[in-house]
Amino acid sequence: MSSRLTRRQLSALLITVPAAAQVTSKIPPQGAPAPPPAPATPEERARKAVTDVRDVSDRLSKIEVPMSLEPAFAFRA
Repeated sequence: MSSRLTRRQLSALLITVPAAAQVTSKIPPQGAPAPPPAPATPEERARKAVTDVRDVSDRLSKIEVPMSLEPAFAFRA
């Protein structure tokens, strides 16, 4: 048996997955709904973006990349 999917099988799968993921419970959620988050100011958004970039940069600096994965070319301007 082949493990490859045909386009028809893939489209049928993609159609049925969201339908299966819907909540079918008839019990309402308990408690009051959460209030919407306060709109962020441009300064807060910029500060968050900078901290996110720093966090990702720190995580990437801890990963060791072997020389075999490095590109074999140099960019020149």
